[in-house]
Amino acid sequence: MKLTKTLFALALLASLASCVGRRNINYLQDGSLSNTSKLFTNRKFEYRIQVNDVLSIRVLGLDDATTRFFNVENANTGLGLNDATLYVNGFSVDKTGNVQLPTVGKIKLQGLTVGEAQDLVQRKINEYFTNATVILKLVSFRVSVLGEVERPGSYFVYNNQITLLEALAQAGGPKEFGDKRHVTLMRQSDQGTQALYLDLSKTDVLTSEYYYLLPNDVVYVPTLKARPGRLNLELMAILFAAVSAAGVVVTIVQNQNK
Repeated sequence: MKLTKTLFALALLASLASCVGRRNINYLQDGSLSNTSKLFTNRKFEYRIQVNDVLSIRVLGLDDATTRFFNVENANTGLGLNDATLYVNGFSVDKTGNVQLPTVGKIKLQGLTVGEAQDLVQRKINEYFTNATVILKLVSFRVSVLGEVERPGSYFVYNNQITLLEALAQAGGPKEFGDKRHVTLMRQSDQGTQALYLDLSKTDVLTSEYYYLLPNDVVYVPTLKARPGRLNLELMAILFAAVSAAGVVVTIVQNQNK
């Protein structure tokens, strides 16, 4: 019986050690939210074109011969249009920040928003063609979500912006043992890879400069430290049940021998 009591005490301690707090499970649980609405001001996000970005540039209203130079969609109608086709046949921003367009030549687009780049290309096209309409899209905006999420992988972004919470939603959200208090964001820069922790249990994340993701960002959700403790608790429960059953058998046998 002493062994049974000892195992019960150990199981109780293991359960307390492996408890998962609400802040590890829920989003934005620091007390800043109430029954009334609250505005969390964040920086207005407008992505600016960078070196190695790939752009889809369509020019409408041209004759058939000229259209083939610009419009990947028309040239590949029989092949089916997908992300890979747009990427391979798009216009890349070179190391000097320029794109090379047929007839028009090089145009400096680095540092411009997608809307500003479209206006600039439109003005350049107007110098060579009449009644032409330019449609410019960024086709290389992709983020990756890894770790304790339902659907880890890479996701393309089609509206030129995505928030950290939206990226997690794309991946199905963190699993039961996903640690929302220590989410890691990895971002590439000219100097190397920047890595930082974000605490999704606090509303401060809504005003963070890292709330909006950039192309090629990687979001990693680690596993809660309580997970090994909880698994150990399950093993302890099985062992406790086995010892308890053995104790009952021993007690019955001892009573019968008296």
